[in-house]
Amino acid sequence: MLSSLSVAAMAEPIQLAGQPADGPMGIGIFLGQPTGVTFEMDLSKATWLDFKAAWDLAAGQGGYSIMLQGNYEIAFPGMIAIETALFTPFVGAGALVQLYDGGANFGVRVPGGVSYRFTNVPLELFLEAGLDIYLLPGFTLDMSGGLGARYRF
Repeated sequence: MLSSLSVAAMAEPIQLAGQPADGPMGIGIFLGQPTGVTFEMDLSKATWLDFKAAWDLAAGQGGYSIMLQGNYEIAFPGMIAIETALFTPFVGAGALVQLYDGGANFGVRVPGGVSYRFTNVPLELFLEAGLDIYLLPGFTLDMSGGLGARYRF
């Protein structure tokens, strides 16, 4: 996968305008809170399903913590333009589950951010922040967010 990205990047300079060179799905990494893997599927140009699976083997309650997030997101393609680069802001709503040694937390989340898809390389970069509202076993507010990259196919 990385070798094909390297070949594509060397064959032609990355363009900043035009249609994205990607497919309807993407898989990659998310660095932040939480850190893990991410999968996204486009339902249309303006709606996405976004999933994350993250883990913390050291600092979780009781020794480990695994977090699963799923979001429905609404995008606003082309709303932000900087010179010839088009950035896509998005907002959404979703659910989250945190599993840890001895229990689990369940809640809802409200993510928002901005995404950029390259035009001749199947790569997406995105920045996301979210309000996490834990409902069970008790009410707690938290924040999440970070920087991600996905290979689009």
